[in-house]
Amino acid sequence: MKQTSHRAIRFPILLLIIILSAYLFLHSSFFNIEKVEVAGLNLVSREEVINLACIKTGENIFKLNEESVIRAVKTHPLIKNATLTRHLPRTAEIFIEERKIWALMPYDNIVLCVAEDGICIDKTTYFMGAYPIITADEMPARVNLGQPVYPAAVNLAKKIWDSLSPNDQAKISEFHYKNKTGEITIYSTKGTEIRFGNADRFKEKTGQISQTFAIEADFDEHGMEELEYIDLRFKGQPVIKTRD
Repeated sequence: MKQTSHRAIRFPILLLIIILSAYLFLHSSFFNIEKVEVAGLNLVSREEVINLACIKTGENIFKLNEESVIRAVKTHPLIKNATLTRHLPRTAEIFIEERKIWALMPYDNIVLCVAEDGICIDKTTYFMGAYPIITADEMPARVNLGQPVYPAAVNLAKKIWDSLSPNDQAKISEFHYKNKTGEITIYSTKGTEIRFGNADRFKEKTGQISQTFAIEADFDEHGMEELEYIDLRFKGQPVIKTRD
């Protein structure tokens, strides 16, 4: 009985020693960070990411707060997402997913470059490149980098754009957002106003966009009148009006 009792006492003590030793080892200088790597960069500099992350060499790798690091890094307007990986024993790696320009929004005398989630990632007075154009009845009084600019409008325009063929995409001149109704109007390169509305009956209406372009081409080929607008907002056959 005594031997069994002694074993029962020794086991918790041994377990405690093992746990304490493991804790001290994991928090020892053996796991102090020596190197911070950053991957996935194109537009953002490594120094910007390191400064935002506030990861310091000599810091214990297990004390890194992953949530805080990612939240801090994502404050950069060009960074969409980030992940933190610990490469034991002494390397921390941050993988960056940058935002990319998806559309341009005219704003006063400049152009806002927005990502697909509507975040403004750049401002410029001149831009080269084939990007969709989005306008609105009213623009915000002020737009800062990292600020969302009508994300619902950008999201709907992106959804419409992605549903079309490259050939049909090339026939779109502009997406126009109506602030009060939350509706989108599309202008073709031939000047036809396609009143798309909201996301209701989406598949049906995007199919009618392609038909509109086909009608434009047919009218042009036969020297007929031009389309003024086509209204897709209501159920049933779309309302079509030609120019006088």
